[in-house]
Amino acid sequence: MVGVRIGEGTTEIVILGHGLTLSETIELSPGIRLEPTVPSIDLNAASSSSDTLVDYLMAVAATRLANFCLRVTGETGRELVTKAWNALWLFHLLSLACSTPCFSLCVVANGKSEKYTAANRNVILTPLPVIAQASSEQIAWAKANLEKFEELVGNEAFSSAMRCYSNAHYLFDLDTRVMLLWAGIEGLLRVEAELSRRVALYAALLHPGTPQEKGIYFNDVKKAYAIRSSAVHGGKPNQAKLKAGYESASKILLGLLVRCVELGRVPASSELDMLAVAQNLR
Repeated sequence: MVGVRIGEGTTEIVILGHGLTLSETIELSPGIRLEPTVPSIDLNAASSSSDTLVDYLMAVAATRLANFCLRVTGETGRELVTKAWNALWLFHLLSLACSTPCFSLCVVANGKSEKYTAANRNVILTPLPVIAQASSEQIAWAKANLEKFEELVGNEAFSSAMRCYSNAHYLFDLDTRVMLLWAGIEGLLRVEAELSRRVALYAALLHPGTPQEKGIYFNDVKKAYAIRSSAVHGGKPNQAKLKAGYESASKILLGLLVRCVELGRVPASSELDMLAVAQNLR
């Protein structure tokens, strides 16, 4: 189980992450810093302080996978634990900001003795194919939208879709990745009938750009949805199509989540329906 534990004299908590590199230390919010260097991992301390085998295995995985860390300070005791627990959501915000999946690995509580706990439910982790370099503009977007993101975490549709995006990249099979990503898209857009057209329409309405660009995007989403339908209903699309479908669905869900954060809310389907009929033919 994912958790945060502290020991005697703990004054800071470090959360190790995978999927991004940073060029410098950046304060994301008061008492929460993103750091490009990863502190050394004491596997002996991890072994002795771990409550479960998963805690220890995550520490071992971090020795190979950790690319950056998030350092939490400024509190003590229960307040520090709560602050670090809430900070785990920031890995999702960074995924949106940098347009790439990234995830937490393990939590290290520094004090008189180090305590290690798992910060990821998945026991088997493989390196992401691309480790993105976070730009200053992307981090600035994360900081600017942090408050709206934190409010949206309490929205069931948004948080569920965010988990679908993050968890899909752990799955071994491309068809199950496609299905989970589309479950996130459909849940976020709250569609129930005429799925192919309705999903494409709502996604296009939220997509930034000119009417012509929205029209092109509408067709692109419909094509991507066809691969989803084939995977869900027992079709056998080849690996190349599945890979393309996975990449397309990932980009579509990522774009929708980013747009919701920028808006500060998840638009209702009735609102999108009104947008769809707001324009007259000329």
